[in-house]
Parts: sequence; structure tokens; C-alpha cells
Amino acid sequence: MNSLRQNGFSFIELIIFILVTSILATALFAAFSSALRGPAQASDAIQATQLAVERMELILPQRQALGFAAFSDPNADPCKMGSPQFACSSIPAGFNVNSSIAPDWAGDTDYKVVTVTVTGTTNVTLTALVADY
Repeated sequence: MNSLRQNGFSFIELIIFILVTSILATALFAAFSSALRGPAQASDAIQATQLAVERMELILPQRQALGFAAFSDPNADPCKMGSPQFACSSIPAGFNVNSSIAPDWAGDTDYKVVTVTVTGTTNVTLTALVADY
């Protein structure tokens, strides 16, 4: 016997469709909310990178001015260095800038490794290799 077949969806199919759609919508809203928080993190990363570059630009000219053997890390406030080439800039709240100069590179004393690390909401490390030429 042939039964009369109806077109359309059953109630169970409708419930399953609503459940799947709500799960997908929840995931989509979660993705959008994290994307909206992203630009703040990107601006923090840009600011941290800029601070690292500024600090590196304070250290590297010393190689030219003082020579390879004497150039060192100006851990003090750059404004106290007494040289007009150094810019006086303050570190924004929430960031900490540290720098160091390793006296050799893999045991070779003809090179020094300059490392600047910015910590805060975003961490950035900038490294330069300076040669005795």
C-alpha cells in the first residue's frame, strides 16, 4: 500500500535545525567578540615594538661614539646621559624595558649581542649583533 507522503519538515527536523543554528550562532558571536578585542592587543604590540626600537637606537650609536670595546648598555635614564643625540622619552604605564649586551657571540669576542626586551601586556624582544670591525 502506498501511503500519502507530505511535503515539508517534521517537528523533530525543525528542532534539530534550531539547535544547530544556535550552536553556530554562538560560535560566530564568540569569534566576533575576540576579534573586537584584537585591535587593542595589536596596538599594545606596536607600542612595545616601538619602545624596543627606541631603546636599541639609544644603545647602538654608542658603538660609533665610544668604540667596540667601550660601548655599553646605558641602563640609566637616557636623559641623564648629557648628549643631545639621545631622546628623552618616558616609558608608558604597563610596560617595562630591559636591555643587555652580551660580551661575546657563541664564544667569539669579535661580536657582541645586544638584546632589548619589553614586557607588559605584550612581550617583545629585539636582538642586534654588533661586530668589531
